[in-house]
Amino acid sequence: MHCNGSCKKYKATSTSVDGGRYELGQKRCPECELFLNWEGLWCPCCGRLLRTKPRAKKVKKSKR
Repeated sequence: MHCNGSCKKYKATSTSVDGGRYELGQKRCPECELFLNWEGLWCPCCGRLLRTKPRAKKVKKSKR
């Protein structure tokens, strides 16, 4: 499905002082291209599976 814009009300703000977005519990939707403050595993807007872990190697290594 496509983004219908209802995810904008769950949009997460960036705070680099507190740590990474995934450490703060934020999740990314690949369809809507937003970080969300959402408890579920599926995007409330388009229904796609949310990403809960970083993809970048350097970020993954710093998590260990």
